[in-house]
Amino acid sequence: MTTQLGTKKRYPHADLRNRHYTEWLCFLKRSESWSAEELRSYQWREVQRVFRHAYETCPGYRKRYDSHGITPNSLRTPADFVHVPMIDKESLRDDIGRFSTRIRGSKYVTTGGSTGIPFGFYRDAPAFAKELASKAHQYHRIGWQEGVRQFVFRGLPIATRNHMQFYPSFNELRCSSYHMTPEIMESYRRKALQYRPQFLRCYPSSGFLFAKFIEETGREFPPLRAIMCASENLYPHQKDLLARVFQARVFSHYGHYELSVLAGFCEFDDTYHVLPQYGYAELLHSDGSPVTNPGDIGEIVATSFIMHATPFIRYRTGDLAVFRGWKCPFCKRPYQIWDKIEGRLQEFIVTKTGRHITMTAINMHDNIFDHIRQFQFHQKTLGQLEFRYIPHETCSRAIVDDMKRRLLVKLGDDVELIMKSVRDIPLTVRGKHRFLIQKLQMEIGDA
Repeated sequence: MTTQLGTKKRYPHADLRNRHYTEWLCFLKRSESWSAEELRSYQWREVQRVFRHAYETCPGYRKRYDSHGITPNSLRTPADFVHVPMIDKESLRDDIGRFSTRIRGSKYVTTGGSTGIPFGFYRDAPAFAKELASKAHQYHRIGWQEGVRQFVFRGLPIATRNHMQFYPSFNELRCSSYHMTPEIMESYRRKALQYRPQFLRCYPSSGFLFAKFIEETGREFPPLRAIMCASENLYPHQKDLLARVFQARVFSHYGHYELSVLAGFCEFDDTYHVLPQYGYAELLHSDGSPVTNPGDIGEIVATSFIMHATPFIRYRTGDLAVFRGWKCPFCKRPYQIWDKIEGRLQEFIVTKTGRHITMTAINMHDNIFDHIRQFQFHQKTLGQLEFRYIPHETCSRAIVDDMKRRLLVKLGDDVELIMKSVRDIPLTVRGKHRFLIQKLQMEIGDA
């Protein structure tokens, strides 16, 4: 529902009218004070429950587990769970009907994911409500509440003339992330001066482009309490710019469309706290052993407690995280802590000598990109990298040569770097910007 901005009529926040949302939110608040032992006990009961559900209602899972000699009665202790075979997107996508079960009101949804490969599955309505409530529970840590004024960059086309819509049922002003030109961003800014938002919600890439516009033009923007980033990897240079321009806390959370794992920043520290009520998250080395040393990187393997139409059990996400430890020294929650999301598998550059360079390592903390509007790396050949950029009017040949030199310092002498000026850098179908289009076949063991 939309209405004119500034209407005096107020509506209850739409999510607060959803019973599944409010009940799950109450449960999360109640269980937040649980001890580590209480959380472990809860997680194990949920693992057994969702495994039995998948085994009894999904022929694909039952056949897969029977072939390994595993039944629900096999899971007597948490140590038994490591023998359950992992599953990946490809295995599910080829026969999703047999890995799903009929639940009234469930919908078939699709995602391109970080690789851009379409993947469809079934999602039941309570699962989506719990997903929204879980994210809200994390946002509550920094003072966000349902109904506060928020300025949102949406990853969906907005078909109005000014690419904006106000939704009174959420009290939010939505702006299209597909139209981040200087002229349109100026209209967003002017509307924000009228609306006076308290929070900004965005993809890191769209928030970064908008912050860069505000900083370069020196124009006014209303004070914010926080910026909430999601759905893309948040790079340090993006976080630094957002915090500097808006003088507000930058909060990030990690999740994915399969609703199997959720992790959000602590209110006191920029580390990801894995939400244990939402699912069971494992961080694994390439040989399947658990990551236990702080600073080590592993693949996120997730078991959802909320998805039932298409269960996800020991699901290989292809996403990587850096392990910090257990229990936060600041907030004292006994959760699994990740230092950072190192990136998707498709966010690694491979050099001629086989080195893997994460996109996080390409972050620059100087003025290297001041003379370009946007950039994107492309790789389809080992050791060869194309840097596509949209130049500012101030961008010269000498500046491009200097950018290349400084990038090669980061990349190394086993990378051939090609600089290419372009007029446009397309977004994904969901309005995201990918910093690297990786055409090489990537394996987790290599990363």
